[in-house]
Amino acid sequence: MIRNELKKKAQTHLHGHYGNWSLIAILPCAVLFIYFFSIIFLFQSSAHVSDPSNDYHSWQDEYTEKSNRTYSNYEKGYDDGYSDGYDEAFYQDDYYEEDNFTEKNLHSLTSPASVSRKNGAHTVTYTQTTTVANGFFAFLAFLIGTILCLGTIMYRGMVQWAAVDNVENRSFNLKTVFLAFIRENGKRTVIANLLVTLYTFLWSLLFVIPGVIKQLSYSMTNYLLKKDSELSPKEAMALSQALMQGYKLEYLVFSYSFVLWQFATFFSFGLAGIYVIPYYGVSEILFFEQIIAEKHHLFSQEREAGFADF
Repeated sequence: MIRNELKKKAQTHLHGHYGNWSLIAILPCAVLFIYFFSIIFLFQSSAHVSDPSNDYHSWQDEYTEKSNRTYSNYEKGYDDGYSDGYDEAFYQDDYYEEDNFTEKNLHSLTSPASVSRKNGAHTVTYTQTTTVANGFFAFLAFLIGTILCLGTIMYRGMVQWAAVDNVENRSFNLKTVFLAFIRENGKRTVIANLLVTLYTFLWSLLFVIPGVIKQLSYSMTNYLLKKDSELSPKEAMALSQALMQGYKLEYLVFSYSFVLWQFATFFSFGLAGIYVIPYYGVSEILFFEQIIAEKHHLFSQEREAGFADF
């Protein structure tokens, strides 16, 4: 079955079931909005927190204030004395003749200055932001980000389980999928998804490409856990590797055929995900079922391989 046929069949399965998907599809959009607003609030709060005990004032502050006040008083007294002397005719009009003025200027160059220069020092204040508060907010942001990453990993598995219910025409919603995925099968699903993430990360250290290959190999793990409640996490991962052998490149091309829809989700701030998430989830499950149909011979010897009845 070609990709276009899978997508048309997925739309047929989704007809009348978008209401079941509503809360599941809108959940990541709501979580992302809450996360970004929380991060903005935390950094704004940390920017306004400062320690008053760390305020530093220059040693020249008090000296500058006194110096400026002394000079102002001196200047005021000088102006008043000059005005009184002029009124009492102590100063004559010819007092500032050019010869006298030049002589007095030369004399002033060789005499010590009688008026002190105004101190030009200025106040310097340093405010040091509290490092303890910054460290707390950074740790809190890191903790929220880690929880969000783990939630994203588990959310992908929940979408696959909801898609299986959709394809098999079973009633489902966010509550039933969450209870089945976390409460009833939490040990299997959490361990399996953490192992897949860990193995993918370790393989990604070898120039990324091996990690991508491993991610493709483990892509059916959650689907197999849903289909067979007896499978252990490692059994589901091993069976996924066996089933995806020869289909990894085709699955990669299939996934990238939704890239425009992913861009639409990104630029709409997640709102397009209400349509894209169910559409991709059901199409993916149909792709997996096609692989099961083509590799059905593997299950004739599954007991010998250690797998429970599929």
